Parts: sequence; C-alpha cells; structure tokens
Amino acid sequence: MKLRKSAIVLTAIMMMCASGCANSEKNENADKSDKTEKSNSSVVTTTVANTVSMPEPIPVPEGGWTDETIKDVIYINGKNLQFPCTIDDLGDGFEIELNEEADKEMKEDGSAVYHLNYCGDFVGFVGMRESDKIYLLDFDAFDSPIENYPDIPFSVNGVTIGTPISEVREIMGKDFSDEKDNGHFNCDFKNFRVSMYDAYNNDKISSIEIFSH
Repeated sequence: MKLRKSAIVLTAIMMMCASGCANSEKNENADKSDKTEKSNSSVVTTTVANTVSMPEPIPVPEGGWTDETIKDVIYINGKNLQFPCTIDDLGDGFEIELNEEADKEMKEDGSAVYHLNYCGDFVGFVGMRESDKIYLLDFDAFDSPIENYPDIPFSVNGVTIGTPISEVREIMGKDFSDEKDNGHFNCDFKNFRVSMYDAYNNDKISSIEIFSH
C-alpha cells in the first residue's frame, strides 16, 4: 500500500514538473517574440530612413535667405517640400494620428493640431486647416534623449534633429543667429517662419518647426 501511494505521489510530482517546464517554455517564447517584434520595428524605422537620399547643405545665398531660397532647401523623404503642404506631400512612413478632440476643433474652428508618427513612432505635430492643408510642421525630440529619436528623413538645408549647434551656425549663417537667445534659431520670412531649438541645453537641435503665416 505504501509503495502504491509513493508511486501515485511521484507520478503527480512528475506531472507538475512537466507542466511547469511547459509553461516556462511558453513564457520564454512569448518574451522572445515580444523582443523580436520591438527589434523588427526599430529595424523598419532605420531601414526606411536609410533608403532615402537627402541633399547636402548649400552655402548661404548671397544677401541671405529669402522665402524662395529657404523653401528650396526644405526636404522630406528625399523631396523638396513646398510649404504649406498636404498630407500626401509628407511621403511614405509619415502618418497623422487622428483623434476626436482635434476633429472637434477642426469642425468648430477650421483648424487643429494632430500627432505625427513616422513608421509607428511619435515624432511631432502637424497643424492642419480644412482637413488636408498642413500649416504647421513640428518635429520634436521632447523629453527623451535625442539619441533615441527616430532617424527621420527631414531637414532644412541639412539641419535635422540631433544636428550640433555649431554646425547650425555655420550652415544657416547670420540670418539664423542665436546670439540673443542661445540655442534658439528663429527666422521669419514673408509667408512663414522656420525655428530650430536646443530645448535641453545639450548643444544639439531637439526641435524644428515650420509655421505658415
């Protein structure tokens, strides 16, 4: 009888161990799958951005920047971006995240601000009028380290998120001088404004905004 009870207990213990091992294996596989998905997402963002050819900076035009010359050096997804623009002008990878509150503002006021994503990552904001006209484009690294910001195919004469302040001064010239407000480059043109910020005092651009008057 004792031998029979011992056999039953031993069998139960073996079944419990087998079940525990199976569950552990499932959990490990789930963790691996989750990590793979996150890794693949990062690879997709980097891969898409790296396939886009962006132009090199040009010298500051003689006499300084104007409405027309600054527009010629604003690029997104390898294409010259004439501002204001439409959603389609942003190109592949960029997606506007709609929400009810902004939709309500659009109906009531005729304009609203939406989140902007690139390959699934949140990269900034777009201000819109008439549902499809973009009058504000704001790329912003926010509170996260600039090193973690997605590699987006957007630049103003080669300046993008993460560009060192010293390079901005050299590339953009005196029209974008930050002497009065260190790390804040702002230039108003007839029809729109271009602003670049070092919001976190780390000597790198963390925000670029284009606003159409």
